[in-house]
Amino acid sequence: MMRILLFCIVFFSCSSMYAQEENAVVKQDTGIVRQVDKIPEFRGGASGWATFVRNNFNAYRVIESLDSVDYVKYGARQTAILEFIVCEDGTICNIEITNRDKISPAFAKEALRVMKQSPKWEPAIYKDRAVKTRIRQNIVGVLEYL
Repeated sequence: MMRILLFCIVFFSCSSMYAQEENAVVKQDTGIVRQVDKIPEFRGGASGWATFVRNNFNAYRVIESLDSVDYVKYGARQTAILEFIVCEDGTICNIEITNRDKISPAFAKEALRVMKQSPKWEPAIYKDRAVKTRIRQNIVGVLEYL
């Protein structure tokens, strides 16, 4: 019998990714707000995000593509660190995996697929208006045969 464990750790990070200058709130070339009063949030909060990932992440697909070399190189516990933009309307774009060399290609591909399926988020708020900002989100999986 094969059993797969998939964990989702919610880690929102906005302010630590950018300089903390008060006067440099908006980056001119992209319109991304660096400091916000309220960070973006998945609709349904942390538990909603965990449920979304659990229901959409196909761990079987990842496990089927891993061989013993992959398990040695990347391990059974893998964490995809995703950075992306949450726009004013809550849509997400410009999704990147910042630690691609630390996870298997199959895990990275599946994490990106799930992230692209994400419904709209609650956007960041700055001075009582929705703004575009960049955040970081982790997807953690423990992939093991039992």
